[in-house]
Amino acid sequence: MFWIPDDVTRWVKMQLPWFIDEWDSLFWQKVAGFATSVCLGWYIFHRVVRNKKLHDRIQQKQNEVRKSCQDLVERLRTEGLTVPHRERILSLSLAELQAQLQSGQLKCMEVLRAYQSKAMEMNEKLNCVVEPLMEAEEQAAKLDRQRSKKGPLHGVPISIKEAFYVKGYDCTAGMQHFIHKPLDHDAPYIQVLKSQGAIPFVRTNIPQTMMTFDSSNPIYGETLNPHDLSRSPGGSSSGEGALIASGGSCLGLGSDIGGSIRIPSHMCGVCGLKPTVERLGSSGMFPLGSGQTLVQVAAGPMAKDVDSLMMCMKALLVPALSNAWPLVQIVPFDTEIYESRKSLRIGYFKSNGFLEPVPAVERGVDMAVVALKKRGHTVVKFEPPRVRYMFNDLFTKAVFGDGGAEANSYLDNDVLDPSCRLSYYVLKIPYLVKLPLSLLVQLIDADAAETIKLKQETVPQWFKLAEDIEAYKLEFLAAMTKQKLDVILSPTMALPAIPLGKAAESTAAVTYTTLYNVLNFPAGSLPVTKVTEDDQKKLEEVYPTNTIHEKMTKKMSRGSDGLPVSVQCAARPFQEELVLRVMKDIEQEVKYK
Repeated sequence: MFWIPDDVTRWVKMQLPWFIDEWDSLFWQKVAGFATSVCLGWYIFHRVVRNKKLHDRIQQKQNEVRKSCQDLVERLRTEGLTVPHRERILSLSLAELQAQLQSGQLKCMEVLRAYQSKAMEMNEKLNCVVEPLMEAEEQAAKLDRQRSKKGPLHGVPISIKEAFYVKGYDCTAGMQHFIHKPLDHDAPYIQVLKSQGAIPFVRTNIPQTMMTFDSSNPIYGETLNPHDLSRSPGGSSSGEGALIASGGSCLGLGSDIGGSIRIPSHMCGVCGLKPTVERLGSSGMFPLGSGQTLVQVAAGPMAKDVDSLMMCMKALLVPALSNAWPLVQIVPFDTEIYESRKSLRIGYFKSNGFLEPVPAVERGVDMAVVALKKRGHTVVKFEPPRVRYMFNDLFTKAVFGDGGAEANSYLDNDVLDPSCRLSYYVLKIPYLVKLPLSLLVQLIDADAAETIKLKQETVPQWFKLAEDIEAYKLEFLAAMTKQKLDVILSPTMALPAIPLGKAAESTAAVTYTTLYNVLNFPAGSLPVTKVTEDDQKKLEEVYPTNTIHEKMTKKMSRGSDGLPVSVQCAARPFQEELVLRVMKDIEQEVKYK
């Protein structure tokens, strides 16, 4: 006998009384029960078939990229370099590598082989590479035959975040919906880098949707931090940070809408630059949220040192970029500003008033302040205005202005990565349920309560948000002008690399990076020190635990001995040269290794 709920029986009696009178009610209960069971069975069957198709689709993609990596490893066994020769190439800075490639002392193919070999080796340990770009070898061979003038990045291997369009390859952001939909063109940045002689040679991993600073997705798996395999490399340029830090790439291309270049640079101990959005444009990247224009994604370089960032920016800021993407009006890189020795007035802060930095991060800022003073700069304290307001009322509402509808529309038919699961379900809650829920959450965490209340903005609300962001930019610029500041120095994040899978519990830490996305300021991150035993003692003795954010920060910072610590430099829009110049001054003084 089929079981059916009592309320179904009551409904049948109310709606079909003549059936009940004419036939035995038990018969109709059986019929209704059978129908209910069939519907439930069909639903379960549908879900099982759907999930099987999802997993088969993902498995097929995984097999394809795994085979691609294995084929390259096999080829390198017969066509690779001797270990001493490989290590000599890998030990060169980008400037040294460029000089030897320009002079012909090194061939493009042998440099490519060196970095392919190292990248595949590190990928086995860190899972940072999505797949190699097989046409890289053809490009290297062609460049070695070239007799015409060489481009500024002639023969330089460059790694590319999976978020960028590469002709013939999928751009998935870790979502199965975009599997087996290869692009028919390269992103403008890729086109220009190729025209300048660079060789894109691998694509690197990202978190699912890229709307988190975690490092995993259901297609390509989880990327690990080369300094500590139990820690995250940050995101969303996860693979770039891990690969460059481990020596598998000398130059990479990442993207940043909330810190996605600077956070992995900080957690992995490399250099990264988020330019002004309009300086390079935002075309040719994964299109999630591309219709949202109040806080936009920026493309930028990541590398082992500041000079490498400068070389990449200089190579990108050429008329060819405007030809590839006509909406970009090129402002050529000003080498004179980068190389200037003129004294600057620099403001700095250690705490942004939202989340206190841990002792290691404070010490990193202190080291940078000392370094800048040695270089002849005037360094004064600066207090960033209303950072909590910036994050809760401007950044979050802009980036999630559609209430997460676009991202969730893809995730509805996907395998959910743990890094996206919480936000997916929270954004699915009806707004009338969110309001009372947010009141309960507010008793524990007022900032989380604000996030829970996220919803699709109406047109008048969107107009008002645009006005508020512009007003905040003017307020911030007025504060800088009042103190006559050229550049601002601050932490990149409030803590070092977090444990794997803990990004959702440490969102307050990104308020140090999201600030400059809202302002659309160029901002760069560079490592200055590593967490010491003394830093850890101070963490236990003096770090406050007044808020839930501070408690989580303290908890996640335990066991972080030896992890890199970075500082962040920012300036007004279109002043990338000034940012890089200050970063270079710090780099030369602190001599981080």
